[in-house]
Amino acid sequence: MYIIIVGASKIGQTLADLLVREKHNVVVVEKDEVKAKKLAELMDAVIINGSGTEIDVLNEAGADKADVIVPATSDDAVNLMVCELAKILGIQRRITLSTNPKHEQIFHEVGVEQIIYPSGTISNHLKNLITRPGISNILLSNGEASANIVEIIIPEGSEVVGRMIKDLGIPEGAIIAGIHRDNELMIPGGSTVLEAGDKLTVLGKPEYIDKVTEILRG
Repeated sequence: MYIIIVGASKIGQTLADLLVREKHNVVVVEKDEVKAKKLAELMDAVIINGSGTEIDVLNEAGADKADVIVPATSDDAVNLMVCELAKILGIQRRITLSTNPKHEQIFHEVGVEQIIYPSGTISNHLKNLITRPGISNILLSNGEASANIVEIIIPEGSEVVGRMIKDLGIPEGAIIAGIHRDNELMIPGGSTVLEAGDKLTVLGKPEYIDKVTEILRG
């Protein structure tokens, strides 16, 4: 994926590093020249010194081919402006940080897909939102043992629509524990037929989650 991150904050840097490690194309836009130069020395990503609130800078960052843009500054006004410009430039997915929940409605009005409020696990959560669209993720851990609970939305056109769960080839390390459909919760069985728009709650070991995602979302 081609991802633009605006703001080399601690969260922005950590997110960029995680995405680079997963071999995504990452561009970081940072206004502070000293910080931008230092980051260019440390990270295998494209670093642009400039303001993400300037349309020319976003074009230089590759807005025309970006899959996702993430404003990651500590200033909601800046993040909002970046989202507005990204919308104008046609970047379909806009995921932003916000420091104030009172601004949620304003962000939604410019079509922000997801608003994240900083926490200790923010960078990994952002990475999952970007690389696993349509999925909400929770990590359960007990020492060395861990499992993920994820919610996966079945998109229109997915190959699993109209098929029974038992025929999907879900690996043994994961199970579909529930389906939300038409505002109701269903406990599925092997013969349950999936429909577009179904929100599936899946429990599985972390190493199986990508496989289940690939199966369910095509």
